[in-house]
Amino acid sequence: MIDNFAANDLYNCIDSLDSSDFQKFLGGNNSSIFPTIATNRATSLFKEEVASIDLDLTTLDNAGNTLATARDITIGATPTSYSDFVGSTDTNDYYRFSLGTSSDFSLNLTGLSADADVSLLDSNGSEITSSTNGSTISESIIRQLNAGTYFVLVYPYSGSTNYDLSLAATVGIPDNAGNTSATARDITIGATPTSYSDFVGSTDTNDYYRFSLGNSSDFSLNLTGLSADADVSLLDSNGNEITSSTNGSNISESITGQLNAGTYYVRVYPYSGSTNYNLTLSATTATVVPGYSATSGYGLVNAAAAVAGALNQSPFANVPTFGGANDWGVNLVNAPEAWARGYTGQGIVVAVLDTGVDRNHADLAGNIWTNAGEIANDGLDNDGNGYVDDVYGWNFANGNNNTLDGNRHGTHVAGTIAAGNNGFGATGVAYNSRIMPVKVLSDSGSGSYSGVAQGIRYAVDNGADVINMSLGGGSTSSAVQSALQYASSRSVIVVMAAGNAGAAQPGYPAFNATSWGLAVGAVNSSNQMASFSNRAGSNSSMRYVTAPGVQVYSTLPNGGYGFLSGTSMATPHVAGVVALMLSANPNLTDAQVRQIITATAGNVA
Repeated sequence: MIDNFAANDLYNCIDSLDSSDFQKFLGGNNSSIFPTIATNRATSLFKEEVASIDLDLTTLDNAGNTLATARDITIGATPTSYSDFVGSTDTNDYYRFSLGTSSDFSLNLTGLSADADVSLLDSNGSEITSSTNGSTISESIIRQLNAGTYFVLVYPYSGSTNYDLSLAATVGIPDNAGNTSATARDITIGATPTSYSDFVGSTDTNDYYRFSLGNSSDFSLNLTGLSADADVSLLDSNGNEITSSTNGSNISESITGQLNAGTYYVRVYPYSGSTNYNLTLSATTATVVPGYSATSGYGLVNAAAAVAGALNQSPFANVPTFGGANDWGVNLVNAPEAWARGYTGQGIVVAVLDTGVDRNHADLAGNIWTNAGEIANDGLDNDGNGYVDDVYGWNFANGNNNTLDGNRHGTHVAGTIAAGNNGFGATGVAYNSRIMPVKVLSDSGSGSYSGVAQGIRYAVDNGADVINMSLGGGSTSSAVQSALQYASSRSVIVVMAAGNAGAAQPGYPAFNATSWGLAVGAVNSSNQMASFSNRAGSNSSMRYVTAPGVQVYSTLPNGGYGFLSGTSMATPHVAGVVALMLSANPNLTDAQVRQIITATAGNVA
């Protein structure tokens, strides 16, 4: 007969029960004694009446108050919801569930009238994670869980509140990738792209893959399908990073380049949040470029061959060694052979983007560029280029016209390019070129990519033919890339230091020499690679050459001279050679200079 009860009939029955009997009623309902629809409506009517007379509903407690008495629940792909109460009289609500496979788990705690929090616990009751928003803000937990048993704990932070707990779990992507390089997943890649799907997040912070190439190959990698920010790195056989892709948010990542035969690792890792991903890789046999080395690129720059190449002539004949022991750099790059033909950098402006230049140095004063359109110290932007009184260039590090060198780095670089051939001190590779001081680094040697990008554009717009950048940073910059492209489009050649980390490839911005300008590594007086010099890398599109960079003698501020080492010292040797080339043929484009420099360098010539 009870199956025929209407909701109001059942409500009248419930209305006469005390709270203890009502709990028995609910227990009966859980045993399906009463029709579900009628019971739910009757229960609702009963609760509304209780609420209207301000009675305590804390006795409506279906969740267990300890781990041992946790309410057993079943969750799946379709969210299931549970309503209950926590407060001063019911401080813990426990739920227990089990997963048969690795799953993507989600939990939401909503409908709060006071501050309550929620924790996810493992089978031993230890907290895995929690959500503890303030006030009545809803709580949520999303993560990947392995197969096993788990607990959910709902508890009050302040006050008492009813709540709605909603949970779901969908079968997740299994963790097939190794979590260390030693346990990396072995994969095979070839011309046809292969794809691998997996997950990274707070519970799986590293996914490693290992592959081998039998010959030099053009390599491509794409990381897609991201719902959170994840990054990817390409590592060598020792686990050292070759390069990485670190876009923000859920933007896809990609790496392309040429790799030599050998073993490599790919590491996928989360930057923030947790996400599934699709990793696609391919490798096709690369065209081997004669004379290119992953260590020294195209080899030692050769002024005698490069300047001759600018004129479509055979390399210039050798001449006697110039100067003394401190002049080994100009001799190693065969600059005297070009000088003997009358090419000394005359008419060419080389912008030095650095810590500034001591324009008053006796060995430099005659070769300093000045802005002919500007009147000194009148407080006006006479030439309308946006910079007031920039007679001797501009200081982008401090936003003024003081381009003097309070460090020493920039002055040393300038001397290697254009110190006069005057019988004393140092002699520059292009000793009749002129130096445009563009201060993009402070006296302490620090700066910004924004300042570097502005400095490049300033140099281009104000008549530089060559730009020397003996500087570097730890990451790429779209502003600098855009400025490099701008310089190239105006046939201004940018020469960049490869970096001093002993890395397998150039740092930034020299890494951009695959597209614009030149990257320069350092060698010693015996033409051996300096241990500190970043190498060329396996991509033969990298226009990388070497030049003297160990114990190089050049000018220092306040009339001084001294020895410095670094790819910063190698770079102005190449900038000087480019100036010699342009003094022979001022119509050369960036692409033509890049081609001639690399085609005539030591590993090729």
